[in-house]
Amino acid sequence: MSKIQSISVVIPAYNEEKDLRHSINVIHKYLTKLVNNNFEILIIENGSSDRTAEIAKQLEIEKTNIKAFSLPNPSFGEAYRFGILQANHSMVTTYPVDLAYSLNFIGNAYNLINKYPIILGVRFHEKSKVDRPLIRILISRFHTILVNIFFGTHYNDIDCLKAFRTEIGKSLVKYTTSKGPFIEVELIYLLKKTGMEFYEIPVNHIEKEVARHPIYIIRSIIKNFIELLNYKLRSLIIKGF
Repeated sequence: MSKIQSISVVIPAYNEEKDLRHSINVIHKYLTKLVNNNFEILIIENGSSDRTAEIAKQLEIEKTNIKAFSLPNPSFGEAYRFGILQANHSMVTTYPVDLAYSLNFIGNAYNLINKYPIILGVRFHEKSKVDRPLIRILISRFHTILVNIFFGTHYNDIDCLKAFRTEIGKSLVKYTTSKGPFIEVELIYLLKKTGMEFYEIPVNHIEKEVARHPIYIIRSIIKNFIELLNYKLRSLIIKGF
């Protein structure tokens, strides 16, 4: 394998007109310092009802190394999958528009990706700094424990940032089907099924406020549990990869 020297960053964007321009400028500046011109930022707008798609297209025109795509329906899973499949550089990662995670995950993953094909961020690492509402921390921990119980795995953070050698990321997402955040669980399960090597690193996560209404969070927990149960049942019925 040739040395990995370039990065694709996938940014799913849904109704992000307030933050998109600022966040893309911050990421663009960081990547320029990290790898000069050897990067691309893929903005995957999906079904927004505000000016997100328009702003994404403006950024594509105004800055080098930015590509903007629009999907017809709101779908984090589709945006995640589509973005990775569009990646042209040798390492690919996804990043949230709100920049709640420290950008140094990208640099740390880039420095390790030649040794390990997959890098997983861990918010619960002793070296991580996390400032989030307690309810969000508890939900994340419980979800990770539940997934590990269901699939007999030992991951330390299911829903955190991930970086892949691009050919591996593409090969994995092709086997995912989720239209929502459950795609993170599918990827973790596929890591176990394929036996691919990975490495976990600390990542800082700052989320000062609960971004969603408590009722929304409760509904999401129930929905994710049902999806997890169904996925587990399918994995028992369907053999092979």
